[in-house]
Amino acid sequence: MPEPTPNPYDAGEPLPAEQGFRPPDEAYRAATPDFAPEHDPLVNPAGQGFSGWSYRVGGVLRRGWSQLLVIFALTHLLPTVVFGVLLVAGVVARGGFDLSILSRSDMAEELIATLLATAAAYVVVVLLLQMLGYAAATHLATRQAAGLPVTVGEAMRYGLRRMLGLTLWHLLAYLLVGLGIVAVAACCFQVASLIGVIPVLLVGAYLMLVIALLGPAFLFERGSPLRRSSTLLHNAFWPTTGRLLLLGLTLVAGSVIEQMLSAIGATVVPPGDTAVAVAVTGGVTLLAAVIEIPLTMVLFSGILITYAERRGAEDTVSTGRLVEELAAR
Repeated sequence: MPEPTPNPYDAGEPLPAEQGFRPPDEAYRAATPDFAPEHDPLVNPAGQGFSGWSYRVGGVLRRGWSQLLVIFALTHLLPTVVFGVLLVAGVVARGGFDLSILSRSDMAEELIATLLATAAAYVVVVLLLQMLGYAAATHLATRQAAGLPVTVGEAMRYGLRRMLGLTLWHLLAYLLVGLGIVAVAACCFQVASLIGVIPVLLVGAYLMLVIALLGPAFLFERGSPLRRSSTLLHNAFWPTTGRLLLLGLTLVAGSVIEQMLSAIGATVVPPGDTAVAVAVTGGVTLLAAVIEIPLTMVLFSGILITYAERRGAEDTVSTGRLVEELAAR
């Protein structure tokens, strides 16, 4: 299997964008040599396999790690910390969460209303801004790969135009995944606990794989991104699944780190001390979010390259064409 050779796209930074006057993109394209498909910075050819895929994932980070860090700090770290602190402050202000209300029919309406309000706040405070960041990062990484100038401000403005549609599609996808998991769990409810968990986990993992390419499918192609994500997965199921499962380890690592930090934080909070509880929880949430930023950057890069790889296997697709698709929609 041939190793991918370094390509000129990774050699340096794009020309600065804020110089008063910036030439049109055509001028940059004309000044950039036309490289062969094996050196395309985003689309991994079939012959290079996993080594080419991992090289290009690293290329996205090498070219724009500092700008991606800013984007994800603003759209992932900050909203997560704010929501976590607000959530804990609300629970503490109510005197904690009493599990006994789950068995009281007179409290059912209040519980449902609280859960719905919390979910709505999460969508507005966290998910909407995360989708803004995802779209902005896609815009930035794709233009950088093509050797075109781009700033964080331009990427964020692009993200603002796409975040609502991206959020709505992800909400639909999460709802379908949740319904699928609940349906399987209901069927396996009477089975022994350990055996019953296995099919639930398998179905949940499969459904997450199906929707994994939803984001780039929406941003680059727009039409029926859920169906498109499923099609891209099943056209090369095992190679794509292997890449996505490897990326999924970043989610597992982030979850494990968060649970460890939460357990440590819980040991240092004195019982009944509201102020200390809010402060410690806020600090734990902040630390976990900071640690998760590089994991999120790796996950984003891997999803983008996996999508580009599948597109390239279907048709003659290059980074230049992906830039044009992104700009046209």
